[in-house]
Amino acid sequence: MRARTLAACLMAGGLVAALPIPAIAGDFAERSILGFSPNGDRFAFEEFGVQDGSGFPYANLFVLDTTRDSWVAGTPVRVRLDDETKGVPAARSAAAQKAAALLDGIDQPGTLLASNPITESGRDPYSIAFRRHPVQQLDGPELTVSLTPIPLAAPENSDPEYKTQGFRLVLKDERGETVLHEDKTLPASRGIALDYRINDVIIHQRFGQPATLVVLVMVLTRGFEGPDGRYIAVATQLP
Repeated sequence: MRARTLAACLMAGGLVAALPIPAIAGDFAERSILGFSPNGDRFAFEEFGVQDGSGFPYANLFVLDTTRDSWVAGTPVRVRLDDETKGVPAARSAAAQKAAALLDGIDQPGTLLASNPITESGRDPYSIAFRRHPVQQLDGPELTVSLTPIPLAAPENSDPEYKTQGFRLVLKDERGETVLHEDKTLPASRGIALDYRINDVIIHQRFGQPATLVVLVMVLTRGFEGPDGRYIAVATQLP
């Protein structure tokens, strides 16, 4: 799928489920995995929902430079429609239009290796185990990603009542343990971060080439009517 086709598909989502979603206590964004560039050096995903308190629909598009584990210049692209009568599809369409050039070449879907949505019961939010291939297809070792919250001071001018946290993310595979991410300070862009959980593990594998692994982490932040859930991405290369 060419990038302009991808953007068109996102905008076409505005024709589906056009009714506004009622606001409820707390706001846990949905996410859509948009995929990778052919060589795996970029990864894109989208989060969307209805903002708690205001009831305004929003959509945010992210493009990650996986070689640097940082956002591509010009992203995130954030859209909020300050009209509660408009639906989430309208916000997604607007975000797709704004991000069309940034999505150019994002045409590889990748493979979802593991997922642990916040609605699933009985799962450890801080650890997820998976394999790179189905064992029936190709045997291989089990990999584990583990998350540890780290108490950190809140950004300036934040409410001191809340205990804020960063996180450490560790990959364990046949080579041993590798720290993928470790916060030293809490970025102001993250807001009042109360907790985290591992949500998804996605991979882009090319024959005979290193693979790109992306972990989507849900950040639980202080919201207007309860905790809110948003996503950040951490990337690494696998041999």
